[in-house]
Amino acid sequence: MGDTQQIIEKPNVVNPRTALCTVGEELGDIFRANGVDEAKMGLRTSLTKKEKLTDNQIKRACRLLNQGESLATYLRNFQKEYERKSKLASAAYKKAKKNYARLKGVLPLLKNEFEDGLDRLDDILDFFGVDSEEEVFAGADSAAALFRKQNNVRVDPVNLKAWLRRGELDFQKMNIGEYDAQALRKWIEGREWQRIIDSADDFLKLPEKLMEFGVALVFVPFIPRTVYGAVRWFDGKPLVQVSDRDKDLATCWFTLFHELGHVLLHHNEEILDGELNDKGGNTRRKEKEANKFANEILFNGDNLRKEVFSRSHDTLSASYLAAKYDVPRLLASYWLIKAQYQPYFQVRKQVDFALFYQ
Repeated sequence: MGDTQQIIEKPNVVNPRTALCTVGEELGDIFRANGVDEAKMGLRTSLTKKEKLTDNQIKRACRLLNQGESLATYLRNFQKEYERKSKLASAAYKKAKKNYARLKGVLPLLKNEFEDGLDRLDDILDFFGVDSEEEVFAGADSAAALFRKQNNVRVDPVNLKAWLRRGELDFQKMNIGEYDAQALRKWIEGREWQRIIDSADDFLKLPEKLMEFGVALVFVPFIPRTVYGAVRWFDGKPLVQVSDRDKDLATCWFTLFHELGHVLLHHNEEILDGELNDKGGNTRRKEKEANKFANEILFNGDNLRKEVFSRSHDTLSASYLAAKYDVPRLLASYWLIKAQYQPYFQVRKQVDFALFYQ
């Protein structure tokens, strides 16, 4: 039989104590350098595992090596320094494990691109482009502050920061030309996208199309307590980031046109959308404008939604609404599902952005 290569699982967090040299290891090196068999120490356990030597053991080592008090002093100071470093390393390990627990949820976003760290925590720091967990948390707090300013829902600051970071990394790989608002609007209003409204595969190809207008469209899998979508601007070019929250194609279409509404209506403004089509009194002006834009494009206005939520009919069907408002059945079902109107009988298509991460 041929040799099989053993696969070593990368640890989540490396214990820094394992990198410290014990006094036993140091003494073992001294024995070997002087040609002395460490077995003469008469220890029951391996010398290399010894983190502390007794005074009698130190004296015995000095006699075996024909050394005086200078070696004894060196060994005592060495193990004292080891004890100090060991306490610091244990505290650092405990803290690192706690930080890893806060950060491990972002691992699916690394796309197997960050694998050079000593442990998974190092890989996560490389993903964020920082040297410490504290830098991640500080950056996450600033992103969460912007989110809370624009939304009325809870957010996980670390997950949000990671989700946005993934979008930035993907944006950096794209060769985006100058932003052309007029061409983008023409494509939207030309409605050629309606031909692929039912196709998740074609929806996932839209980034190539939007690049023609200088728009970077990035699909990033949803992670808990983050957002539906976001718009940010880099050197005058919009980055539109969409999540697959709910794994629902119609929801993704609405998110896309909601974000494109922000692009066309709110130039150079950073937007993080925690909720979509929220009709509550706290909905801010820009969100109302983006909602109106998406509703006009996708549903020919807001009357379809109003009819669904008015419950003015005993029975409603996606086919009836689609014909009445001249929209695809998939989009008519979108509002019926939102209203929890016989949701299991509505047209629904799944979409999964994780395909980009395999």
